[in-house]
Amino acid sequence: MTAALEFRSVSKTFNRGRRAVKALNEVSFSISEGEVFGFVGPNGAGKSTTIKVMLDVINDYQGEVTLYGVNARNAKARTGVAYVPEAPALYEQLTPLEVLRMALSIYGIRRADRDAWCLEWLERLSVAHVAKRRIRQLSKGTVQRVALAHALVVEPKLLVLDEPLSGLDPVGRKDVIDILERYKKAGGAIFFTS
Repeated sequence: MTAALEFRSVSKTFNRGRRAVKALNEVSFSISEGEVFGFVGPNGAGKSTTIKVMLDVINDYQGEVTLYGVNARNAKARTGVAYVPEAPALYEQLTPLEVLRMALSIYGIRRADRDAWCLEWLERLSVAHVAKRRIRQLSKGTVQRVALAHALVVEPKLLVLDEPLSGLDPVGRKDVIDILERYKKAGGAIFFTS
């Protein structure tokens, strides 16, 4: 079976003036479908660098990274991958419903029930009541939930989450954990940092 995500001896060094800083040193791991992989460490441990490498934001590294068997340097590797950053940057003038519609459009997903599908995801994340309010009017925790709905509405095979519970209250954390558990049981792979 092909791994959802695989790092093989990945190293990345940044030049900081006259000194070299090794952000990743021979990192190797593999994630299968239906698996949750937590990448835990202190600030500066290389968590964000790892995400940037897998998403081809950083591509001058040593080693090999594949997503479902396709080299991460190939844009096709990210088909079926959704990413939620720690501090989501959603268009503030849009509504959550418009943000989810945009996700479907960007991924080329056409659904006859587009709005109902988007509202269903907003409902699952307990934010349907703000579906038509502007993002700029929402709390940090609500925006975090909208960002997660934005990622899940496209039904990705691999979900990449940077600090997924950041800004959420205890009820929000439980809701998100339950949704991620169902996603995992349905065969989705999850890579998250904390």
